[in-house]
Amino acid sequence: MAKCSQTAREFIQNAFGPAVAVQCSPDAEQVCQKNNLSFVEMVRPFCKLTTEAHVRDPTNQVHVIHNLRIIMSEMDTQQPVPAMARKMLNDAVSNTQPQTVEGSRADFITVGEYNLQLNSSTPWFEAYRDTFLQVLPLSDHEYLRHLVACVCVVSSKHTDPMAEFTRLSQQQHELQHTSQAKYPKWFTPNTYKYYVLLHDVAEGDDSRAEEVFKGMKSSYGQNGCHLLKVNSRPLNSAKENTAGGPETMTGNLPDPWSQFLNKKDVEHDSPDSGQSGHSTENTDTFPDKVTESEPDQGVTVTPPPETNSVHEPPAEASSEEEKEPEAEVISHPLEQSDDEPELTKSRAETEDSYNANSTDTMNQLNEAARRKGNVPHGLYLTLSDHDRLRIFAHEFAVRGLLPHIERTIRTLNEQLASRKGLHRSFFSATKKWFGGNKQAEKGSGVQSNNGGGIYSEASAEVQLRKLGDLCFLVQMYDLAYTSYHTAKRDYTNDHAWMHAAGSLEMAALSVFMQGSPQRQYPSHYMDSAIQMYNQTCKNPQFATRTTLLSTEILKSMNLFGDAAMQFIKMTSEDSDLRSALLLEQAAHCFTSMKMPMVRKYAFHMILAGHRFSKAGQRKHALRSYSQAMQIYKGKSWTLAEDHINFTIGRQSFNLKQLENAVSAFRHLLINESKQTPTQQTAFLREYLFVFKAITAKTRTSNGGMTEDETDEEEHWLTTSVNEGTTVPGTLPQLPLPYIRTADTRVLLCQESQFPTTSGSRTRATSVSLEQPLDRPTLQKWIELEDLAVRVANDGSLPASYRPTVQCLGKCSNNAHRPVCVVGETLTVEVVFSNPLRIPLVLSDLLLIWRFVPIKYMGPGGEDKQHDMITNENIEPGKMSLAGEVLHTQVIKEFVLAAQETKPARLILVPQQTGELRILGVAYSLGGGSSQQQHVSTSGIAGLQTPPPSPQTQPPAVVTQQPMLSPSPTVTPPGTTPLTSSSNQLVPPTSGSPKPPPKKPSYISSVYVRGKQELEIQGPRLNSTKQERCSTIYGSDRRLDPIVAPSMPLLEVSFLNFPTALLCGEVQQTLVEFTNTGKCTLHRLRVASSNPEFFSFGITQPEEQRTSKYIYKTLPLDGDESGKALSAKMCNVTDVIDVPLPDGTLAPGATACLPMWVRGVNSSGVHEIDFLFYYQSLEKNPKMSHRVLHHTAVVQTSNSLCIRAVAERSRLAQVSSHQDDTNCLVINLGMENLNQINSWNPLSTIQLAPLPLIHDSNITEFTILQVSAASPVWTLTPISTQCNIDMRINGKESILMCFKAQKLKKPCAEDEVVFTNIVYNKEQIDSSVTPCSDFYFRSLYVPSPRPSPSDPNPAMEQPPDEAKVAEDLSKAELEAATKVQLSLMVIWKAFVVDDTGSHVITGQHHLILDRLDKPASSLAEPEVSYRSLEPVVEQPPITFTKQEEAAVDQGAGDENLSQLVKYTVNHPKESTHSFNTDRLCVVGVTLVVHNCSGCELYIQVETDPTSQNGALMLKSPVHQPTISYLNTFTWISGAALGFSLVAGETRQLTMEACFCRPGVYNLSNINIFAGRGAGKGAEVEVNLEELALQRQNAPSLMVVSNSV
Repeated sequence: MAKCSQTAREFIQNAFGPAVAVQCSPDAEQVCQKNNLSFVEMVRPFCKLTTEAHVRDPTNQVHVIHNLRIIMSEMDTQQPVPAMARKMLNDAVSNTQPQTVEGSRADFITVGEYNLQLNSSTPWFEAYRDTFLQVLPLSDHEYLRHLVACVCVVSSKHTDPMAEFTRLSQQQHELQHTSQAKYPKWFTPNTYKYYVLLHDVAEGDDSRAEEVFKGMKSSYGQNGCHLLKVNSRPLNSAKENTAGGPETMTGNLPDPWSQFLNKKDVEHDSPDSGQSGHSTENTDTFPDKVTESEPDQGVTVTPPPETNSVHEPPAEASSEEEKEPEAEVISHPLEQSDDEPELTKSRAETEDSYNANSTDTMNQLNEAARRKGNVPHGLYLTLSDHDRLRIFAHEFAVRGLLPHIERTIRTLNEQLASRKGLHRSFFSATKKWFGGNKQAEKGSGVQSNNGGGIYSEASAEVQLRKLGDLCFLVQMYDLAYTSYHTAKRDYTNDHAWMHAAGSLEMAALSVFMQGSPQRQYPSHYMDSAIQMYNQTCKNPQFATRTTLLSTEILKSMNLFGDAAMQFIKMTSEDSDLRSALLLEQAAHCFTSMKMPMVRKYAFHMILAGHRFSKAGQRKHALRSYSQAMQIYKGKSWTLAEDHINFTIGRQSFNLKQLENAVSAFRHLLINESKQTPTQQTAFLREYLFVFKAITAKTRTSNGGMTEDETDEEEHWLTTSVNEGTTVPGTLPQLPLPYIRTADTRVLLCQESQFPTTSGSRTRATSVSLEQPLDRPTLQKWIELEDLAVRVANDGSLPASYRPTVQCLGKCSNNAHRPVCVVGETLTVEVVFSNPLRIPLVLSDLLLIWRFVPIKYMGPGGEDKQHDMITNENIEPGKMSLAGEVLHTQVIKEFVLAAQETKPARLILVPQQTGELRILGVAYSLGGGSSQQQHVSTSGIAGLQTPPPSPQTQPPAVVTQQPMLSPSPTVTPPGTTPLTSSSNQLVPPTSGSPKPPPKKPSYISSVYVRGKQELEIQGPRLNSTKQERCSTIYGSDRRLDPIVAPSMPLLEVSFLNFPTALLCGEVQQTLVEFTNTGKCTLHRLRVASSNPEFFSFGITQPEEQRTSKYIYKTLPLDGDESGKALSAKMCNVTDVIDVPLPDGTLAPGATACLPMWVRGVNSSGVHEIDFLFYYQSLEKNPKMSHRVLHHTAVVQTSNSLCIRAVAERSRLAQVSSHQDDTNCLVINLGMENLNQINSWNPLSTIQLAPLPLIHDSNITEFTILQVSAASPVWTLTPISTQCNIDMRINGKESILMCFKAQKLKKPCAEDEVVFTNIVYNKEQIDSSVTPCSDFYFRSLYVPSPRPSPSDPNPAMEQPPDEAKVAEDLSKAELEAATKVQLSLMVIWKAFVVDDTGSHVITGQHHLILDRLDKPASSLAEPEVSYRSLEPVVEQPPITFTKQEEAAVDQGAGDENLSQLVKYTVNHPKESTHSFNTDRLCVVGVTLVVHNCSGCELYIQVETDPTSQNGALMLKSPVHQPTISYLNTFTWISGAALGFSLVAGETRQLTMEACFCRPGVYNLSNINIFAGRGAGKGAEVEVNLEELALQRQNAPSLMVVSNSV
């Protein structure tokens, strides 16, 4: 809260005091003028008594008077006319500005979420209040300011002082009793006179002065005169002090007159015409008030409006700067449009009476003000003279004035008592006596006047009011309250509302000044008085005075809410200055309440600022709006904030505070605005106008450079387009449009031109700004590059390796500086956003940069050739050099539609190696008209297709001629414009003069040039504890590329690359490699996440390169169908070498290689990623390799589904037919799925059905050949014959059976044997490309991606020996079920599609790795039934550690049950005569074969019911239930145990005994096997370590009885 310098009591005491007239002779004034003071001015600082005084009331009680202030004035002083009063009030406010100390604690308050900085005091309000009380006109309804006494002053140098005293006394008497003048007004008919003899000590005669003073005492009495000695300082001493200048004029003496004399502006200028007292601006440059007009009309200044208030500033100010244009007053949203209220008749009459003297009085006041400018005061007065002046005031008050007032009070009291017919004093009268029989007296003393009352001087009401006023002046507040309270009732009864209001006002003041706790302050008296003054009497001046007094009392009582309401009620349209000050005080009251109301404070400060603006107080208006902005800023009050910012900008501009104006108008543009397009257009125009003004100011302060003094090329960069004047130095910052710095992307390679497919040629997609940049995609390419780098560096990553990120954005790692290549384009995509509802036009848009040329001489070697070169602030000597090192593209016109977000792609082409730093963008900003929003973005930006969405528009890279045909613009030096027909850079034209810059027709008249910096904040760091506990951001170096020496540049094109394939379809395409760089490339490799999709050929004969067929065929002769063909094994990895002709590719050379592609096994749309890795033949210190990205999109359709399973032949023989023992049975099934619609298996439980997959129309598939590839097995048919036609129609399937036999002669470890089963007239060579290539790729297993913490997996710790032995043992056991056989089905199909009919070929692969494990070419989808799963109950929480079950790390259960195979050989039928011999003994042979790769121990159990039955229960293999047809007994070999080495077959002889005829199952035996090296039959074996082997099918034998 702004606090006043005085308390409420001090203010009331100083506002009311005994008024004394001073009448000086000319010689006395001459004595005072030696000190540049009049007599009244000289004694005024000493008229407040510093000691106590005493006065007696009518009851003879003594009252103490504290700090009595005597108000002295010239007797001939006239009341100021209304115009003069308005000027005095206006000057009092204008000359007082806030003097706050920055950082003072008293200036800051915290209210909730608001931190406010307020003024600790309002001296301008106090100055207005004091001046208002001075210029308040005198009225007949009160006598507080009527003259009580008169002081006559005559100099001792006068020839006849006594005669002069007599003349002055008679002059006063005539002026009071015979003159018709209204002023001055006297309190009593017999005015007290006091006589002062003024003696000049330096020049006068002391003896003569004493002699004259004795005569005065004899004539006027000792208490009625005074000898005042002044000017004790000698004349020579005063002149010596003045010789030292104004600083030493008064020496070290105090100057008590400075606070009482009127201040004067030395420059005779309006206080609001410049900045706070130190502005050096030329007043002719900027008008005081600006009105908007047409661009060609410039600025207009209009005269101020006439106001009707008495206290408003005059219409004619003292200088031109004070003229206030009517059009500039900024309209307020709450401003009323009603006419101003009319003035009362009494006020109009008062003005008429003063109009005759208005001009003379004003001139005198101005002349006096100029005369008292910076002239020192009191040069001839010493401290002793100051004491004499103080003594004079005390003697006059104590011995003369107060006794006179005491006598007058007693006289008035006696008169009132006698008029009431009472014998005791009025002071002891009761309330009843004062109210009796008044009608008769009023009839003679009261005259009616407009419903009020005018009383004669002899009336009791007047006497009572005079008594109360005198008592109030001498601080006898009890008697004053009694008088006012009594008079109030009389005035109210007589409807004398003016008198009644005055009595109520003074009665309330008397109660407050008493300070008695027994009597409560009557605040309703003040409210009634204000209402009577303002509404009934139509006198706002006295209503204002009452408000000023009442609010001070209320604030002292902490009733700030009531004080604010009184301030607000007194605001009106008749006085803008008064209303502004009162609204400001009301606002401060709201912040001083117990619960501060900051929003009400802000609202009333805005109203105050508006009224200050209307009153011409620009500084105070600016201050008020700035104070209110603290509350509205950032609180979503957008319209209010816009109004405040706009007003602050206007006021700051008028005060020539251009920086503040630019800042305010900037906030209108950068904040989210809800203004209409028309209003936003005005805001933008205001900002550009002020921006232009501050640019001109900067140019003037820098010496005003001209165009002839600058280079022509530098002129473009630093010249305002519409002004043609050079702005030296760095370009200023512009607020519009927004730049989304985080979305800035940098492309380090040549952007691919779309479309990539032209006819049969498809270009590699590379990296493009059209593609979204996300972390998964970026990580995918980084992993592929890591694989390629590891292959190139023998499995490890170099220490200096960093992934090549060709497109840098917010998803990439930008901690390191990127590397670009000299001579290649560098594209920067800057995303602009227009927050306004009007279009913005950016012209001559380009990147600004700094570049340091460096010659890289090798690892660690650098040669810095030049100093830093920049195109931001180009010096004439570096202009040509900047054009040589870097070519900069310029976009001539870039239009942002209303609220549009659109990227602009700016291109740089470095011509030298070095370090580049992109600083920002430079452009010329202009605003399009709000009527031009219909202009399409595509037409302006040069795009042929409309944008897909209004939020993210296609970037404007090529600038074509706009629809409205803007004028041509100049091209900056060192830059290259883009043509309208292509994106290729064209060299700048030279030799022809450049036309002067002109504004396009659709751009506003104000057009400025500036820049915006690109400062990108890096990611927040979170790796260390310090980084996690604080907010630390890393660096983002995407805009700091290093320009490396020349490198090869690879371009890849695919000829006839398929976009649609059948599953397994094989096609041949051509790949064209072109080196467009300046160096030779070598070590070209391809890294892909799907290497099984393509092949460049591994075993490709020369004759096949020119063949039109995909597969190589061989002649089919006789039994050549089953002939085995061998080929070397090929390990397919993620990185494949590209077989260039010589291993290199020279600059400008092209190599064309065949490539085979095969459709993946699953149908759908697939993305195949290719990363081409290559190196330069010449060493580059900054770049070791380059990469090229390509993503191929292929759609596959269903074809065949191949399923197969391998089973072991259960026959075990020891005969010469050993192949029959080791053979496998292969069951192969094929199904035509091409015309089957593929449904998702979960489509029945989903909310919406999934779409069908429609395939091509294929009538049938023809099986050409079935091939087997294995290093162990060969394939022969069983169920079908060779060379027959195998066709599969739609929805048909076939089943084929083959026998796999082991090779008679083992092949080498790195070879594989291909066996072909041909069903065609020609045999396809499956051991060469592409058949063998895709077979090897079918064996591809993706290599594990190394973790970031282990970049070099080759440097691993040696494996544990125990673990190696355990793995070896496991592998030996698993060899029993390992197959190592792959099937290849080669087919052809007749396709009918939109392009016609043609024949396609393909192949499917099946890998059979385990026995009895089905394999399928169609991956079964993983169906999730999560929605159908029941809720699983969670286990209870346990607080003890549970023992974990031991996990068996050995071979699987399925492998342990197939370690051996066995055969029971016996006769199928036996005839025996049970009549002769009751037992039939039959010999049985058991053949056991070891299928594993290690030695096994075999246990044969022939009695299932023996003690070894427990072994069966512990076996991990499920034992099926055996149904015995009849029982028999094994009489030999019941329990056998023996060992078998790997691959060994043993024959055991056993005997079975039958007791009756029947059918018997002789295979009902159990064989257990386990690892048993060194164990024999006699050795005790733990049977729990043995595993039950899989049983054979029942082997039946018929035993019959012979007759």
